[in-house]
Amino acid sequence: MFTDHIDMEARRAFPGFTLDIAQKIPLGGCTAIFGASGAGKSTLLRLMAGFLRPDAGRIAFGDALWCDIGAGVFTPAHRRPVGYMFQDGRLFPHLTVEQNLLYADRRSRAAGASYTVRDIIDAFDLKPLLARRPDTLSGGERQRAALARTMLTRPSLLLLDEPLSALDRGRKAEIIPYLDNLAGRFGAPVVYVSHNVDEIVRVADETVIMKSGGIEATGATADVLNAYGVEASAAAFETGAVVTGAVIGHDEDYRLTRVALGDGVVSLPINKRKSLGEAVNIRIDARNVAIATSAPSDISIRNVLPATVTSMTRPAESPFVDIVLRVGGATLQAQVTRAARDDLKLAPGQSVYALVKTASFEL
Repeated sequence: MFTDHIDMEARRAFPGFTLDIAQKIPLGGCTAIFGASGAGKSTLLRLMAGFLRPDAGRIAFGDALWCDIGAGVFTPAHRRPVGYMFQDGRLFPHLTVEQNLLYADRRSRAAGASYTVRDIIDAFDLKPLLARRPDTLSGGERQRAALARTMLTRPSLLLLDEPLSALDRGRKAEIIPYLDNLAGRFGAPVVYVSHNVDEIVRVADETVIMKSGGIEATGATADVLNAYGVEASAAAFETGAVVTGAVIGHDEDYRLTRVALGDGVVSLPINKRKSLGEAVNIRIDARNVAIATSAPSDISIRNVLPATVTSMTRPAESPFVDIVLRVGGATLQAQVTRAARDDLKLAPGQSVYALVKTASFEL
């Protein structure tokens, strides 16, 4: 079954909190559900999966009506073609990794699929782990095996509920490449819940921002995050930008991936899972952007982008100035001291160079 949206009209009340959604949520590639803790992200996912029944409303997956409370229709979770991965993975502890995979395969094989157990083992690099039990795996290995098992349920829709929340930075870096283009590789759209902006930027094509049980915005990830802030927190959003570029090459010798951005090129730590021409989102914090008024030479920073100053603002009582830069068709933000602004005589309309360290990127 293929569809490009899930139609949500659902209300579910809890003590002190009500989720109330009336939205067509886009499905194509990976769609992120993003927001602060308590916004209702996991509740929305559980309604999609059928683990929760709404108090009122209807839920349709393309032409398939999963829920219509007024008409007395409710398809339970086990009858929805949905794969659901929890935060803790939930592998069967008494089975090896291979046995976990074969269990899922046996239950879904009759439905048919374009991929086999061997395809999944290869895709998630699980061959060295097959004979091991879950309690002998690292956190990243467990989540990789759990994701593989979920794919072997052969879902028409894959729901991932903060799958990296229990992992440290290093373990997250190990598993995120396996999340790239899951929909394209396995033919099932992905809905990915997270409150971590770095994860969203890396994996999501579309983003839905939630707040207090409702949806605030939906759209392309870079557009939505730039419009609503790149940090989901109750405090002020962190200054920065999400830009979209295109992969133009991989440098094996220097272990770098080159991405065209505006009129320039940036180098990032290599990720060969990104194919030539593929669009990628890159998060750039304002504090990682320096400004030069002339083309620099003899410096270690390799990412030097021609830019134009479009605006400057100074938060009250702050020693810093927030500067918006135009780089081709993209917008960056930089944060410099007031002293640097005055020394460089920066002004709107001025041509400058934006400098960004490769070490500040992840891809």
